[in-house]
Amino acid sequence: MDDHTSRRRAALGAFLRSRRERLTPGDVGLTGGVRRRTPGLRREEVALLSGVSVSWYSWLEQGRPIAASRQVLDALATTLRLTRAERRHVFDLAGESDIDPHAAADGCPAVGDHLRATVAALAPHPACLLDRHWDVLAHNEAEAAIYGGLDQLPVERRNMIWLFYGWRPMRTVLKNWETESWAVLAQFRASADRHPGDPRFDEIVDDVAGVDPEFRARWERHDVAGFTPALKRFDHPRLGLLTFRQAKLTAAEEPGLHLIVRHPADPATRRALDAQAAPSPVQPG
Repeated sequence: MDDHTSRRRAALGAFLRSRRERLTPGDVGLTGGVRRRTPGLRREEVALLSGVSVSWYSWLEQGRPIAASRQVLDALATTLRLTRAERRHVFDLAGESDIDPHAAADGCPAVGDHLRATVAALAPHPACLLDRHWDVLAHNEAEAAIYGGLDQLPVERRNMIWLFYGWRPMRTVLKNWETESWAVLAQFRASADRHPGDPRFDEIVDDVAGVDPEFRARWERHDVAGFTPALKRFDHPRLGLLTFRQAKLTAAEEPGLHLIVRHPADPATRRALDAQAAPSPVQPG
């Protein structure tokens, strides 16, 4: 075991111990007893409530090289009453991806005013805020102009996957649609696979498959990919050819939210964005 892994296991053990010592028996529905030398909960109490052996939990706190599954980490997070940030920290230290079983039921968080203001302030550069379902939670007017007015779509269809596959003009508005559509769907598939049981993904897939007969076959290929910076070219009906460099940023307070910003990649695109006032492109429908 390398030094980095050893330090990470030690940090995990120390963190779990600190959270165990902050809880009282009453916090978890136990009787405190008359003599308790250990502050907070005992190791055996945490082990009992989490469904693991006392020796295994003791080794985990001691930083020993033992494996902890996502199911066990989830049980420990519940027992220790961890916040979302603390839970994520535990999973990161354990080297596991955190698939929160409560996330699907709770849905994605509401967008704060500060994030909406950030999206608006990026104008005239197109920008939008996406959740893990690729639903567009916020966008500025420049972003809406590319697709013909996102505000005119039903809320459930303000989604990048639907725009790519359900809105037919996208196939001519977006240059290299074939390549771009595969890349977007592969990223969407990776997000869906990280959140099994989330019904919103199924809703989007079923909706798009209902208007694009070829979509289901693409979806069943299970292609996955991560984000890769690349030039995006749009043949805008009013502004002509627009070329952007696209950046994708993660909101620190909600890692499931992503800010997409499109910067002009050439002087012509910059001039077109500066000059537009009230664009009237093709309307999605």
